[in-house]
Formats: sequence, structure tokens, C-alpha cells
Amino acid sequence: MFDLIPEFTPKLVAELDRLRLRAKREFVGMGHGSHTSPRRGSSLEFSEFRPYVAGDDFRYLDWGLYARTDKFYVKLFKEEEDLLTYIFLDDSASMAYPAEGGKFRAAIALTLALAYVALSQGDRVMVRLLSGRSDVVNRGFLQGRNRLGELVQRLVRIEPSGALDLAASLAHELIAIKRAGKAFVISDFMMLFNSVSRGLGLFAAANMDVSAIHVLGASELSGQGASGEVEVVDAETGERVRLFLDERERTKYSETLLRHSRQIRAFCLRLGMRYALYNTSESFEHFFVKAASELGMVR
Repeated sequence: MFDLIPEFTPKLVAELDRLRLRAKREFVGMGHGSHTSPRRGSSLEFSEFRPYVAGDDFRYLDWGLYARTDKFYVKLFKEEEDLLTYIFLDDSASMAYPAEGGKFRAAIALTLALAYVALSQGDRVMVRLLSGRSDVVNRGFLQGRNRLGELVQRLVRIEPSGALDLAASLAHELIAIKRAGKAFVISDFMMLFNSVSRGLGLFAAANMDVSAIHVLGASELSGQGASGEVEVVDAETGERVRLFLDERERTKYSETLLRHSRQIRAFCLRLGMRYALYNTSESFEHFFVKAASELGMVR
């Protein structure tokens, strides 16, 4: 199934099998699952008492409470449902650079790892491309681990292209979501902070459980790979700028990028969202296992 994704080693798959997604709050699902729901049901997890009314099932009467109060109370239990998981993948042109960094391939691996964990525990997963190319992935939810092979085949065919207005794209996706759940946004966030904060802020305002995964290529944080007089081309807009890069300018670039990532992280934490930064110079397996708890997963 994962022959096309070298990051999925047997050791990583074994780690993924031990992980489970957990949300910060209860969400209404679409079917039976392993997550407590705001709805009342017949699971073993007690919710609360309420006074008995005619027609209630006698099996749920609390006789101990009746003995103490001389009044009938019914025990209510939480329903257990699946967790709706949304994964939003940035497939804009900047995700293809630097070419040697494998940034977009890492973003695909992240998407598949998250989908694997969710589908393995019986949850439903929807993967959306932020470019809006809906013909590449299915619009609806995937259910069952047997759907992963189909997802792999679709994702590995994607070539990053075009520009991305993150705030507008996430707003468009949010309009189509009928039920809240757990959301992951995977991007290099190579855009103004205002666009990032507006886009992620919309999901926080909609009571989604949001995790932002910031993916950067191996040489991006250090500014390596360019020196002297160079022409810089914006991968998404095509804008060209000539400049001179020396050690001082590369250091300034690196500091700016780190400041941008810290700003996004601080914003996420302030709004109760999760954040993780993945530099592709790090082993994918090591990063994912280390970041699992940051992204709302438990063993």
C-alpha cells in the first residue's frame, strides 16, 4: 500500500498502530465509534442524572439514589460516535521548493499518517487540497483503512502549482463543512502572517479542534543554497527580484523565517490550537512520533 511513500517504514507503521486521535472536546459524529459525543446514548460512560418521567426505561433507574432521596432518578449515558477528521493540504507552488528538500512529499506523508491513524480507529476522514482541485481527491469522507490505498494513489500524482490565499481557501472549505470535528492544516505557511491568522482563526471560531503543521524544507531555515548576486522568483506569483545574498543576509532571512514560525505558534496556542514545526532535515518517523502528543494523539 505504501510502496510509493518511502517514509512509511515497518517501524513507523507499528508506531501508527499504537496511536489514537483524541479531540479537546466532544463532537457529534456520523456513526458509532469510540469517542464520547454530546448526545445521550447507551454507552457505559455515565453522564448525569435527571428526574424520572413516565415512559423512561426502568433499567436506568438509580435505586441507591431513590433509597436516599425517596425520588426516582434516571441515569443518562454518553453516546459513543466516530470523530470527523479533516485534513487540509497546501498544494500551492511554494510547496515544491526547495526541490531537494522533499517538502511536498513530506506533507503527503503527514497527510497519510494522520489518515492512517484516524481510519484505523474507525473514524471518518476528509482530505482537501487548498488549491481547490476537487477532481484529485474525493469530496466526501473516507471510512475504513482499506481506502488508504486509493488515497495514496491520488496524492502521489499531485504536482504543486498555483498561488494560495490561505484565508480565502480555508473560508471556502469551512462553508462546506456541515459538522465540526478535528482539523489539520498542513502548509509551509509561506504567506503573510495576517493571512495565516485569519484562516486558522475562522476554524477556531467555528469550534473546530485545529492543529497546524508547519512544513519547511531542509535548507529553508538556514537560507543555504544561494549566495552572491541572485534572481529570486516567487513560485506562486512569478514576481522576480534581484538581490545580493551574503552570510549576513542569509542570517537575517533565517531569523525572519524563525520569527514567522514562532508568531504562528504563539497565535495557535493563544486560541487553543495545536502547532508543530517539521523541518525535512529531520527523520520523518522521529518527528511524527515526537509530535504525536502535540497534535492530539495518544497511545
